[in-house]
Amino acid sequence: MVPSSEVDRPSPPRPTSGKRTRVRGKADSAHAEPLPRDIQEALRNGPFEAALDGAIRASGLSLDRIQHRLAARGIEVSVTTLSYWRRGRSRPERPQSRQAIRLLEDLLELPTDSLVSLLGPQRPRGRWIHRAPVSLDTERLWQEYESLPGLLDDMGSADDGLLRLAAHDRCELDHNGAESRLRTTLVLRAERERVDRCLIITRGDDPDRGLPELSEVRNARPGRIRYDASVPLVVTELFLDRVLSEGETSVIDYAFTYPTTGPATNECNRGFRAPARLYTLEVAFHPSAVPVRCHRCSGPSSAGSLPDAAPVWISSSGRAHLVVQDPTPGFHGLRWEWV
Repeated sequence: MVPSSEVDRPSPPRPTSGKRTRVRGKADSAHAEPLPRDIQEALRNGPFEAALDGAIRASGLSLDRIQHRLAARGIEVSVTTLSYWRRGRSRPERPQSRQAIRLLEDLLELPTDSLVSLLGPQRPRGRWIHRAPVSLDTERLWQEYESLPGLLDDMGSADDGLLRLAAHDRCELDHNGAESRLRTTLVLRAERERVDRCLIITRGDDPDRGLPELSEVRNARPGRIRYDASVPLVVTELFLDRVLSEGETSVIDYAFTYPTTGPATNECNRGFRAPARLYTLEVAFHPSAVPVRCHRCSGPSSAGSLPDAAPVWISSSGRAHLVVQDPTPGFHGLRWEWV
């Protein structure tokens, strides 16, 4: 689960004969050789990934070498992210990512702004097309966690292009009152073309306890996992079982379990970046550790404690639940008291 460091391996010298030179927007020589026709076409009409892929292939540079040269100019981008960009699996939206594209234009000897122009205007962070105007970007929603932007950068993009239409969480606590298992069903809708993955952000309840581990997945398969054990915080990539076109939907199930028990927790909630249709939360307490009272709670971010709202009944079997219709951006959940 630890991100592996990527080592730059020396590339063999590039042949000097037939070397392509820049043709537009640069200080070229009088004998500049034009770009290949297919790359010129892609730079004019897109899509972005086709132009980038063609330019990388024509340059003869490996992704390792490109990463090394970007790093030498102060821009850190993983090889995986570069690969995702050239295959269209994610797009460079963050300011640093767009700066990397401008440097790539120079490294790949392309006309100035030729790649950047294919990205179009920079979209507001965390806002998806056709969503309600009120929304939160990931960093604001999870502002308590300073390491999260770096974990998301390793995933290529914080925006997976999916709207959470509905979410159903089932939280189980052990005999100590600690969270032992969380099962989730998500109803997802693609907000753009060619969406193939879902990003899951999961918080642990104690840095001294083992991190939650992905134990079950349905209608998807695990991809990369990045985490900060000091928080603790886990970002998991799930690849959908098919690529979605804009407007298409998918239903996925997954579960996280804790390898060890820990101290009692008093809250379970979910964060929404955008308005959704329905959120359902069920909490099952262990028969030997049933709290004395329970309340709904909600708030705009993960920072601090969420304000209590209406009380929630705990059944004789030690269960409580919450149903939120049209949940607004922010966190919604349940909080309970042991004494």
